[in-house]
Amino acid sequence: MRVERSARAPRPLGLTLALVATAALYGVAPLLEVYFLTRLDATADEAFLLGGVTITAWTWLQGAFGALVLVICALAWWGRPPQIRFVLIALLLALTAIALYRVVEAARTPEDPIFGGQAQSALRDYLRCQLPGLVIVPLYVLWYLNRAPARAFYRRGPAAHHPAAPPASSGERAP
Repeated sequence: MRVERSARAPRPLGLTLALVATAALYGVAPLLEVYFLTRLDATADEAFLLGGVTITAWTWLQGAFGALVLVICALAWWGRPPQIRFVLIALLLALTAIALYRVVEAARTPEDPIFGGQAQSALRDYLRCQLPGLVIVPLYVLWYLNRAPARAFYRRGPAAHHPAAPPASSGERAP
């Protein structure tokens, strides 16, 4: 005798894509930026780069948030606890607002001809290149996390199926 197990909702491919995009843009990219800034700061004196970078507490905070995003994305991929979906949405909105502020600030601030240097010019261009991703990725992630397949995955309940049409009675013909 075969016992059927309740069919849990599988992890949708769109959810995996949303989590990978979030991890790349908000987790890996900030960690790489912190890594390259520290490497650039360490070699600025040796390479005679004009206008080297300054490592501030904000830079380290950015790296910490990048690591936090990676942990939350891993928990969201696993699907436990079910409220992780809301935590991811809140964190995504907060980090998007901060990143958009940084892009606007970089665009508004005039380039300093004396202390601007190569490193700061490259960072300014890097922030401008992030703008399309800062619009498309959060919109997609917010849209997909609120779709029925993603909600069913986080509920760990059965996949939603449409009920079959009731069978026609013996005297009537089905259309």
